[in-house]
Amino acid sequence: MSQILSVALVVNPNAGKQKIIEELDHIEETLLKHFQKVETFQTKGPEEVDDLIDSIHQTYDLIIGAGGDGTIYQLANALSRLNHRPVFAVLPGGTANDFSRALGMSQDPLEALDQIIQCHIEPIDIGYDGDQYFLNFWGIGLITTVSQQVNNKDSLGRLSYYLSTLQNMKEAKPFHVKIESDEFHFDGEAVMVLVGNSPFTGGVRAFFPSNNLQDGTFDVLIIKQSTMPSFIEMFRSRLQQAPPEHEDLVYGQAKKIRVVTEPNLEIDCDGERRFTTPSTIVNLPQHLQLVVGDFKSQT
Repeated sequence: MSQILSVALVVNPNAGKQKIIEELDHIEETLLKHFQKVETFQTKGPEEVDDLIDSIHQTYDLIIGAGGDGTIYQLANALSRLNHRPVFAVLPGGTANDFSRALGMSQDPLEALDQIIQCHIEPIDIGYDGDQYFLNFWGIGLITTVSQQVNNKDSLGRLSYYLSTLQNMKEAKPFHVKIESDEFHFDGEAVMVLVGNSPFTGGVRAFFPSNNLQDGTFDVLIIKQSTMPSFIEMFRSRLQQAPPEHEDLVYGQAKKIRVVTEPNLEIDCDGERRFTTPSTIVNLPQHLQLVVGDFKSQT
């Protein structure tokens, strides 16, 4: 990777109760001390992000996304579809900040800024389902309700993920799902399917404690029934850093999977709900170059 000289800082001014905007002058001044060219772009909607990245991706060596998971999802999608992809960095400014956690970035924006300046770059896997790219997860069923409620309960912090899961377990409606891959197959009833690229969901390392962002494979979890024992097993697996094991839980790994449901279901992709099943999901190994922090020892 050549030396980074020029930086584009892409900011969502409404993310994370505007805490990035409050520190914006300091962030810009700090970047200018370390890079020859720094320019800031404020954007609000996905259409603006696509147009912006199209216009600047060949001009800047590094693009920093400053905002929450929604902002990072938009930027990752805009960058991932390009042939020429500049280095990408995440300056966390939202609530869960799942992907920045997976990269080992500090959740303090100014500390994360110091990590970005160090420019430790790693190639990172990205998921693609034919309609959208994802950094964290692709999910259907119970996960769509839980992730939405977590986003609305940021005052409870990480605990909100588990509380939301418990709250919705009894109300989870089963659906029929058929999953095909070279590595494993499933055909039956389920209340949730989660395809994980990174280990974090809702700000916690909830389902895939041993996840690897550079192995070219997804972690896949199927919950057949939402029972208290299965929930306890998921919590145990998080504590023991091991895949979950229970008769109501099916765990596997795959590089590419085909998911067909009856009925068609809304997909939650990194917290964004725009498309429905069926889907063919592929892992794009080391597709983006990311600035990382304490990459090998995230907690």
